[in-house]
Amino acid sequence: MRLSLLTAILLIFWPTMAAWAVDLPSPKPEQPANTRTESPAPKFEGYLYLDVEGKPLPIQSDAEIEAFLTEAEIVEISMLGTGVTLPRKVTLLGDGFRAHAIFKDKDEKRRKFTDRINGRNYFTLDWRDWHGYDAAAYELDRLLGMNRVPPAVPRSIEHDSGTITIWLEETVSEVERSRELHIPPPDQRRWDQQRSMLQVFDNLVANRDSNLGNRLIDANWRLWFIDCTRCFGNTKTMYYPLESIRQCERGFWHGLETLNATSAKEYLSGHLNKAEISALLTRRDIIVQHFQKLIDERGEALVLFEVDPPTETAPWGEE
Repeated sequence: MRLSLLTAILLIFWPTMAAWAVDLPSPKPEQPANTRTESPAPKFEGYLYLDVEGKPLPIQSDAEIEAFLTEAEIVEISMLGTGVTLPRKVTLLGDGFRAHAIFKDKDEKRRKFTDRINGRNYFTLDWRDWHGYDAAAYELDRLLGMNRVPPAVPRSIEHDSGTITIWLEETVSEVERSRELHIPPPDQRRWDQQRSMLQVFDNLVANRDSNLGNRLIDANWRLWFIDCTRCFGNTKTMYYPLESIRQCERGFWHGLETLNATSAKEYLSGHLNKAEISALLTRRDIIVQHFQKLIDERGEALVLFEVDPPTETAPWGEE
């Protein structure tokens, strides 16, 4: 049987035509009116550790920063000039880059001491201001999944045993922001969310020296918690009223729920003794009971939150 010319052409080219037809994209459905669209990603998704010139370091993970702080060559040391712990600002040399860090070797102990905390007097038998608590706060922060305390590790410098912490470039303290620059946070709700995290953390670590100078703000308007040398100890007291804290960041809450004696001992025993770990877990229990009661009464949706994404860059982070 003879085929027509058109039929022959179709038989020859049909496989190619069919395959091409399959690869054609489907027409996009029309978007209904007034639909909410995703906002563009903010300039800063997270903090970048910077070198002395303000350029991103080639190392960014916690493990890399810890190794750098521990092993990098020290090329310059100067007194910082601020803080009761008499810290030293250090310049470290890595593989083709330099970065700043802060070194503390403070270790002051007092017996039967009365501390003024949040407007009230608190008596303690054993009071200590110790550099090692910075490393303990960092380990606890990562254990809880907060990522608000900069990496800090033990190190000796000039025969002095201490703790060295990575320097957070392009940040300002809350004192500078509120009293000198007079720049309000662009997103008050996000700011309040982060402050609530700080208040919970201050109670968890029994921070006896929570002040505006110990809070840093990066270019992403993210709060960082620093200078924890007067934290921990044996107290089981909540220094800051829990009744005024009505919400908790969801990831932080799950971290508190799962924190137990085994994990605390594994991660913190190099920095805290048994009594300090026991007191930490007691404070943790009080905080968990507080939020669990709120959740039972009000529901998770009104108590737990995820921190809102940043909406704009701070002036001190603009290029």
